[in-house]
Amino acid sequence: DLTFLQPMYNLVKRQAEVEILPMAISEGFYVCPYSPLGGGLLTGKYAAGDGGRIKDDPMYAVRYAPEWMHEAAAGLKALADEAGVHPATLAVAFVARHQGTWGPIISARSAEQLAPSLAAIDFEMDDALYARIAGLTPAPPPANDRLEEA
Repeated sequence: DLTFLQPMYNLVKRQAEVEILPMAISEGFYVCPYSPLGGGLLTGKYAAGDGGRIKDDPMYAVRYAPEWMHEAAAGLKALADEAGVHPATLAVAFVARHQGTWGPIISARSAEQLAPSLAAIDFEMDDALYARIAGLTPAPPPANDRLEEA
């Protein structure tokens, strides 16, 4: 039998790193995270003034409201420009690169939007770039019941 988990996981929503991903590695579960683009935030479209879920859906607006998340998205865009790729490619590749993930669940409203996410399949992310991307956001704290481990 195969066991799959589907947690939310992306550069600005990294809580899965605390318990879900380590447990999946330990138990041999497959993790297919959803929302690797953070509701579109990590594509750079909101910085460009485009519309989408974060502007149209109150739940997404609250979920991705903190300014540090938008700063991280801008930092990801700068790294993507350096690497000569779309920010969505880096966002999906970041999620896929974690040893606890099997493959991120991606979606798009059009083939044009889908292409940069699919490009992550062939994008080779080295340890240095992974660390730079991870450094754009704070590592999540330990689970609330293990704060003494912080």
